[in-house]
Amino acid sequence: MSILNPSQARKTFYQLLKDVNKTSEPVYISGKNEESEAVMVSKKDWDAIQETLYLQSSGVADVIQQREQENEFVALEDIDWDTL
Repeated sequence: MSILNPSQARKTFYQLLKDVNKTSEPVYISGKNEESEAVMVSKKDWDAIQETLYLQSSGVADVIQQREQENEFVALEDIDWDTL
């Protein structure tokens, strides 16, 4: 992960946007305190993070993990998505 201060990030902002989208590598912007720190990620990666958090919070990830451990094969069309 690249680490830049806010001035460096400002100077190379458009290149950083291209880089995080091309490589999926986040960029850490290190400020003087927590209020001036951030992490830049691509929209695609952000959406994936949000989806993962949702699946974990709703219990779907636990069901998937349980079925993987049981080696239980379920055809995609047989899954009742409303009761997962």
